[in-house]
Amino acid sequence: MIAALYFVGCLFVPGCATTQKITADILGKGRTLRKKIAFLPSVDSSGYGGKDFQGATAAQLKAFLSRRCDSLRIIDSRNIRKALQDVSRSPSGQIDNLALAHLGRIFGLSAVLKQTIGQMECLTDKRGIWGFRRTCRLARLSFRVRVYDIQTTAILMDEIVREDVEVSESDWDNIKTADRYNKGIAYQLLAKVIGKMGEIICERLAEEPWEGYIISGSDNTFTISAGTDVGLAAGDVLEVFGLGEPLKGQEGQIYLVSGPKIGEIKVTKVKRNRAEATGILGYDLEQSSFVQLKQ
Repeated sequence: MIAALYFVGCLFVPGCATTQKITADILGKGRTLRKKIAFLPSVDSSGYGGKDFQGATAAQLKAFLSRRCDSLRIIDSRNIRKALQDVSRSPSGQIDNLALAHLGRIFGLSAVLKQTIGQMECLTDKRGIWGFRRTCRLARLSFRVRVYDIQTTAILMDEIVREDVEVSESDWDNIKTADRYNKGIAYQLLAKVIGKMGEIICERLAEEPWEGYIISGSDNTFTISAGTDVGLAAGDVLEVFGLGEPLKGQEGQIYLVSGPKIGEIKVTKVKRNRAEATGILGYDLEQSSFVQLKQ
């Protein structure tokens, strides 16, 4: 009774949360599905640390996202790594958008991430309170992540993070002349850039709704490239959206445009990464852009 009176009172007292926020806090914001993401082979433009450092970068970012981002599910297997490595590219090295979108739909991906390790820099900086400032030797690492949206083939985010750590004079000289790989310093920098970049990715992708794909259909029965891995359950109703007129960009790149809602399907059977559904509204639903959970 006291809690109920407090709730009602808050609706009329200035300074309390809005009715919508209180309701959302109590009842929840509605059911959401997890988004599947995968990684393109990482690019190391620094050359520092070789395969060890490059492998650690990919592994630590995946571990961070798996641990901290409840809305994401990382898909990583030999098959998908090989498929992403073989995605066709333009003569300039740019990824073929349509090829990436086609592959992403087969695996039920929401996005694909490409990470690039930038140059390891050596610099000096004055630090400390005025009158007692000292010259510090710093090692700096830049880290870039580009996220491709599977549904539209557009770039969802393109961020660069730079972090530095203070190092000794001898370590500074070794890094500057590339004489020796200091794993301790490299991993300190990695922990800082991964933490900051990981938070950015989590926040940015959490804003995006889950979108699934119909990958085949026959006799009003459809197969979706998602299942229990994203949280789908039998009985879920999915809204189906049509295809709009594609847009053509630079270097012949094609960007997909979604059309209006064209129907609904109901999930009847769910496996780990596949689901079957039956059409309950609309027609030609296999010719769709994407599906979304009906709230």
